[in-house]
Amino acid sequence: MEELIHSAGYDCAGIVRLNLYTTSVQEFFSTCTDVYKDFLQKYGIRQATTLLEVKGLFATLTVELEATVVK
Repeated sequence: MEELIHSAGYDCAGIVRLNLYTTSVQEFFSTCTDVYKDFLQKYGIRQATTLLEVKGLFATLTVELEATVVK
């Protein structure tokens, strides 16, 4: 996601909304929380967030992120 945001000419610090979709909220909290927190702290992001558990995602994905970024 960082690469995509930067290649579009934006900065991750401009993330104002971050939606997370996961096939298991329990697994997300047990395996992804540290990476997620580190990412937010790295850029000083203070966004609105929605975390949703869904039945399935594309191919074999277990987590999908959707960000709204402003300049």
